[in-house]
Amino acid sequence: MAQLNFAFLKSSSLFSNQYKTANKILKLYEIEDYRDVMVNSRLLLEAIVKKIFTIENLDRYYPVHTGNRRTLRSDTFYLQSELHYPTSIINLFNEVRKFGNDAVHDEDYSISKGQAWRCICDINDIFVFLLNTYKEQKLYYMRPDIAMDAATHARDSFKKRTIKHPIKKTITSKSKNPEVQLAKQYLKQKKKSKFSTRLRKFLKK
Repeated sequence: MAQLNFAFLKSSSLFSNQYKTANKILKLYEIEDYRDVMVNSRLLLEAIVKKIFTIENLDRYYPVHTGNRRTLRSDTFYLQSELHYPTSIINLFNEVRKFGNDAVHDEDYSISKGQAWRCICDINDIFVFLLNTYKEQKLYYMRPDIAMDAATHARDSFKKRTIKHPIKKTITSKSKNPEVQLAKQYLKQKKKSKFSTRLRKFLKK
């Protein structure tokens, strides 16, 4: 079986926050907890979809028919209608969602090792599609059918996409940031100055 890891997410400006969950799914697979692989994959998919809404600056409160709720299923259909992602990629979204739904709602549903692995590969290839198209990385797809589709449609549905919404950089340590340090020193000096002024006024009374 091919090796797979999500190390490429660690340094990603788009999906570094999803690394821990993705890695957790691999560990669940290793201990043969295939049901939790499905459940956590679906939760991760929800986080991915929310991130896509941010990247594309889409309305999270898009219109739905009266009486209907916005769900992961409707979110996926909305993304497809607005962004025209490749059908093969949307199929990965739907497969992970269905696997997760079955794992959560059907206690008698028998989940195989092969299904769990397929779910992990789906998640991997969704990340690969997003990073290859939005960040022009050259990551490899795990599923041969997706790799073939990407090679065939490299100039249309798998072409480069533009990030519509600026992604904020995460400051890993505020204490080590020089601008933060300067601001703290300035405020400290300002407080000292104000205190000295108040003290002199008090002593003059």
